[in-house]
Amino acid sequence: MTIVSSASADGFIERLPKGMLFFLAHGTDEGLAHERARAIVKKFLGPDADPLALTRLEGDAVARRPTDLADEAYAVSMFGGARVLWIDAEGRDLTPALEPLIERPPVDCAIVVKAGQLKKGHALRVAFERAANAASIECYSDEAKALAALIEAAVGEAGMTIDPDAKAALADELGADRQTSRAEIGKLVLYARGQARIGLDDVRAIVSDAAPSPLDALVDSAMAGDFANAAESAGRYFGDGGDAEPLIARLVQRLTLIHRVRLEMEAGRPFDAACQALFVRLPPEARRALARAAERWSSEAIAERLPSVRALAARVRLSPRLGPALASRALWSLSARRKG
Repeated sequence: MTIVSSASADGFIERLPKGMLFFLAHGTDEGLAHERARAIVKKFLGPDADPLALTRLEGDAVARRPTDLADEAYAVSMFGGARVLWIDAEGRDLTPALEPLIERPPVDCAIVVKAGQLKKGHALRVAFERAANAASIECYSDEAKALAALIEAAVGEAGMTIDPDAKAALADELGADRQTSRAEIGKLVLYARGQARIGLDDVRAIVSDAAPSPLDALVDSAMAGDFANAAESAGRYFGDGGDAEPLIARLVQRLTLIHRVRLEMEAGRPFDAACQALFVRLPPEARRALARAAERWSSEAIAERLPSVRALAARVRLSPRLGPALASRALWSLSARRKG
C-alpha cells in the first residue's frame, strides 16, 4: 500500500521502488499530474530509451475495450527491454481493465495512469492504494516553497537572477496549474532575455494576472453565465486580431482556480476563507468575478469540463486558423451552461 503525498512525490519518483510497476498520478493540478507521469516514464525507461518502448493510450479506448490493455501489457517486446504504457484516464473508470493486471503483473512493463481529481474512495484510487506493487501519487497545486524552487530553477537555467520582491509577486500569480506556471515563468524569462536580473517591473509588465487584461473580462463573462457579453467580447477580441491560444490558456487557468476554490467551499469554508486558504490575491473587481463564478459552478462540473478545454488548447496549436471558432464555441458553451 503506497500513497504518496504531493509534497513528497518528486522525491519518490527520483527513487522509484524496485519492482513497482503501477503508478496513478492524480489530483486537482492536472498539469502537475502530467509532468509527474512523464517523469515516471523517463525514470523507468532511462534517459536514452527507445521511443518504441512507450505506448500512449486514451482512457476512452481502454474503457471500451479493457481486454486490449492486457494484450498490450503482456505482449513481448520485439527488441527486449523495459516498456511503459501511459494512459490518460480522461475521467473514465479504468478499474476493470487494470485490476486483473495488478493481480497478475506483466514482465518488465510499467503502467502509468494520469487522472484528474479523484475523490477518496474512488475505485481507481482504491485499486492503486491497496496493491503492494502500485502507487497512488497525489498532484495538488504548488505551495509557496515549491513555487519558489520552480521560479529559481527556471531563472537560473536562463543565466539570470530574480529580485526577492519580483519573485514574491510572481509566486502570487502562479500555482493553480503546474503547466500554466511553467508557461508564465518561461514567458517572463523570454521577456527579460539579455538582462542579468529580473525585477518587479518585469513581472508587472508580462505575467498574465499581474495587470488588467481584456481576456479577464471575456473569461469572467463566460464563467458567470453572461452569454450575450461573452459573445460580444469574443467577437470584438478576435475582430481586433486577438490570438486564441492565450485566451484558452487563461480559460484553463481560471477554471483550475475556480475548481480549487470550490473544493475548499464544498469542504465547508466560505468563499473568503477559501481564498485565504489558497493564498488567492486578486484586485476587488477580479475577486467579485471569481466569487460569482464560484457560486455558479460546482467542483464536479469544473472537473468534467477541464479535460476538454485542455484538449482544445492542443487543437488550437495544431490548427491556428480554427482557433477563433473553437475558442468562441468553448466560451459560449461555458456561458450557456446552467448553474451547478
